[in-house]
Amino acid sequence: MNRWWAASLAILAISDPVRAQQAAPPASPSTPAAAAEPAEPEADDAGEDIVVTGSRKLPGSVIGDIPPDQTLGAADIRSYGVNSVADLLNELSPQTTSGRGQGGAPVVLLNGRRISGFQEIRDIPTEAIQRVEILPEEVSLKYGYTADQKVVNIVLRRRFRAATLEAADRVPTAGGRNDAQGEADLLAIRRDTRTNLHLEYERATSLTEAERGIDPRASDDPGASNFNQTPYRTLLPSTRDFSVNGIVARPVLGVSATLNGRYELSDSTSQFGLPGVTLTAPDGTAVTRYPDDGSVLPLAQRTSSGTTHLGSTLNGVLGAGWNWSFTGNYDRVATTTLTDTGLDPGGFQARLDAGMVGVDGPFLPGDLNVLAANRARSVSSQGGGDLLVTGSPFRLPAGDVTTSLRAGASTSDFSAASFRGGVASSGGVSRDSANGQANIDLPIASKARGVLGAIGTLSLNGNLAVNHLSDFGTLVTTGYGVNWAPIPAVRIIASATDQDEAPSAQQLGNPTIATPGVRVFDYVRGTTATVTTVTGGNPALVSDERHVKKVGVTVKPWAATDLTLTANYVETRTDNPIRSFPVATAAIEAAFPDRFTRDADGDLLRIDTRPVNFARAQSSQLRWGINFSRPIKSKIQRDLEAYRAGTGPNPFAGLRPPGGARPGGDAPPPPPPGSPDGPPPDARGGGGGFRGGGGFRGGGFGGRGQGGGRLQFAVYHTWNFTNRLLVANGGPSLDLLNGDAISASGGQSRHEVEGQAGYVNNGLGARLSVNYQSPTRVNGLTSAETLAFSDLTTLDLRLFADLGGRLDWVRAHPWMRGARVSLAVTNLFNQRQRVRDADGVTPVSYQPGYLDPLGRSVRLSVRKLFF
Repeated sequence: MNRWWAASLAILAISDPVRAQQAAPPASPSTPAAAAEPAEPEADDAGEDIVVTGSRKLPGSVIGDIPPDQTLGAADIRSYGVNSVADLLNELSPQTTSGRGQGGAPVVLLNGRRISGFQEIRDIPTEAIQRVEILPEEVSLKYGYTADQKVVNIVLRRRFRAATLEAADRVPTAGGRNDAQGEADLLAIRRDTRTNLHLEYERATSLTEAERGIDPRASDDPGASNFNQTPYRTLLPSTRDFSVNGIVARPVLGVSATLNGRYELSDSTSQFGLPGVTLTAPDGTAVTRYPDDGSVLPLAQRTSSGTTHLGSTLNGVLGAGWNWSFTGNYDRVATTTLTDTGLDPGGFQARLDAGMVGVDGPFLPGDLNVLAANRARSVSSQGGGDLLVTGSPFRLPAGDVTTSLRAGASTSDFSAASFRGGVASSGGVSRDSANGQANIDLPIASKARGVLGAIGTLSLNGNLAVNHLSDFGTLVTTGYGVNWAPIPAVRIIASATDQDEAPSAQQLGNPTIATPGVRVFDYVRGTTATVTTVTGGNPALVSDERHVKKVGVTVKPWAATDLTLTANYVETRTDNPIRSFPVATAAIEAAFPDRFTRDADGDLLRIDTRPVNFARAQSSQLRWGINFSRPIKSKIQRDLEAYRAGTGPNPFAGLRPPGGARPGGDAPPPPPPGSPDGPPPDARGGGGGFRGGGGFRGGGFGGRGQGGGRLQFAVYHTWNFTNRLLVANGGPSLDLLNGDAISASGGQSRHEVEGQAGYVNNGLGARLSVNYQSPTRVNGLTSAETLAFSDLTTLDLRLFADLGGRLDWVRAHPWMRGARVSLAVTNLFNQRQRVRDADGVTPVSYQPGYLDPLGRSVRLSVRKLFF
């Protein structure tokens, strides 16, 4: 056995003795495995000592003593059949959802280190990932973040090189829209050096109300116009998006440095009906006409935005177990919105007054003058950086005390200008901030060290964060928690956090935009109204105060089985919560009468939906789930085992590796996992790849080797116990679980279930996702105005084929290596929530086409990796 093989096996033995035994050198193909003898050391190795220094932690693991709730190896990742890090996180959303936060994405780390932003890794192909770790919210404190988001640590392979092309098209089965997308990606990884360039373009056509059979009535009011506006109103706008993203990572003077630049351009156009022209007939009667003869275009709202991002990350070592990390970012977003306002009858009224034409006469060019469109433009820019230092200042009998210290500063500027109804207005918000955070973990008991071992492993955590804002003063966050593992199979984490949070610059200063022709349900009158909505910022907002308590339990009952049970109970109370303006219920209108405009008959005309502060919000929930994964041997694995045992031929004979095969002869058996020329060790085995004779550089057949198949399922159930909102001190209190609502989708469902199931083997895979929410209701002023929202169950199905996973196919068609074809059906049974009033009638604004315009859709994608 040569030295590098012996060293790799020794390192592997430290972290996983079972896999080290499985990775022992194979017998010669010509000799039965039982008769194989260990090779004698070569003469020049005599007398040399091999010293191996190892750690129980895998390379790229996170800092601290909290283990992952779930670890995905390369074979697990391949079983999802997704293309990029962004797609993978979307697929893992049930596992990464946190009950502590506000629905945001998880904190993402790369190789156990911070990144400048998600843009830095979002486009990396999944074939370049060695493993993924999902960790609880408390781990984010160790990296200078707040404990309201879960942590996902992505560990890349040490070597990978590929160019990726993908084309996809998505269409609803009911027709009416087409969404085409194309991507190109270049990625090269060699240890700490990484280069990535990604281009993406997507274009989607609009979807009109007529294409979904929307009721043509303008409202439920008896006096509403009968003119059919549905062909001129869009449910989904037409969009165009282009982005380019580049990343360069290099070691510089002993420091790992990363530079990321991204630019994104987006355009969208929506329509909200033909403009009505009000004419005065000769008898003085006002008559409204809709010029549907093609002489005018529908009213439209056009929005374009350009986003620029620059980010950098530096990671280094201070020595003696101390590390430092610096991240810097600059972001600029410029958005322009043009909203058509209507028509002036102009010349037509003059011809009508002169008796040259009747009220029903044809429109001529120049008869109708287009009124000036409302304009709004906003520019947001933000830059800043922070420095994180982590290490152990001293040691206690139970272990090392670990601490994280972060200091940062940022500056932001938000300016907005609008022109509405001939009146120009402008404003801006500037903010400078200086912030810091300290986190400390104290080990109290350690069974491994014999310190209070009867209670297992126990550590305490404390954290403090201070953020001084130039426009809001000083905001403070404090927290503490306990991490306890009474036995290896059970871990309990309890924590409490008090956090002050200021409104964003956009919430304060967004430009005011008025959008006509929006359909909303008026709970006061029990009808659907077509209104003008006002959006924008609210400079009167104040900061909120969040108080969160959490107790979480993770159970892994069998070490040899990939089965994880989790349960988290969370209580949250927020003072002065900042929310988007709620729906037009009687309680909301009574609390904010100045936000609603009605005519003399009481019909709703206008709603100001800019964000507000409520008095208090309280919620509690239990979220628990089961995650299970089981490996399945593929045909290639069985053939390879037979080859290693000398009872079968080399399954890779005659195949050219992606990196180029050696001249002549069959490729030798692959080196053991973890060796310099072999694949990195998988977290649970089965994740490696074959480098073969000339090197299977980052691809192999079917994506970095054949780790076998996977059977996987996950089910997560959220049980909401309380969800109350105090609108104002002394004002109404809303129970969102029992008849009150702040959104158009009804109240809060008491039960929500997310489920996933997947099977992949021999290159063919299928995944099924299920989402369920229980029914709700919204009470009106009387029982006749109460709305009932049904339960909703949706299923998504995705089928995929990694064509390179079938060696017989690759032999016949070499181009299949690195190719994947996917067919995804969203909302398989075309389900939509049903909304009924007391008479069993669906209000106009709750027609199925409004609730889910797209419905069931089919997406076909073809992807090819060139290694």
